[in-house]
Amino acid sequence: MSDLEEPKTGVTRRTVAKAMAWSVPAVALAVPAPAYAASGGPPTVSVGDACKLPGNACGTLFVKGYLFEVTITNNTGKDIYLYDQAGYEILITEDSPDIDLFFQAAVDSTTGDPITFPYLLADGASITIILNAGENGNSQNVQDLSGTISIPWGHTPTPPDPDNHPPAVDDFSYASTPPYQNPACQLTLPPNCG
Repeated sequence: MSDLEEPKTGVTRRTVAKAMAWSVPAVALAVPAPAYAASGGPPTVSVGDACKLPGNACGTLFVKGYLFEVTITNNTGKDIYLYDQAGYEILITEDSPDIDLFFQAAVDSTTGDPITFPYLLADGASITIILNAGENGNSQNVQDLSGTISIPWGHTPTPPDPDNHPPAVDDFSYASTPPYQNPACQLTLPPNCG
């Protein structure tokens, strides 16, 4: 710069470019979350009393095996459907080497009406069912019983639900499972069962 030139005042292009670089907002990267996280948690499943069923009860609906009292509460914030169909079966697992339980049928514990699936459970509603678990093996040797009951569910009448929810699960553990007709059994079948 010579003595004849006046110093430049104001903002240069370089200064503007530097300022722009610092003024660009940071963009957060979106990380996909599991689809089921969008619709909240699962319904609550609570397994109550259980008894051995040595013979038919509840009309012809229940077979030899075990009866479980199960309460399902829809606290998801939306109506849901409970499933029991191919690929979305109600599962009962147990730790006994003598038997292999499988879901057979269920009735409303108050009315005795059979539960058909998919079953609509309104938001905030609760239902207690008597669930019959048929058994493969020899239950004569089983005194205590521990395991889990898993109930598939979703927001659509036909699975798969777009949110791909894991099943609602509860554990059970019984020191003994007396026969249904035994006074020690605390489970009561409703009148007009089945």
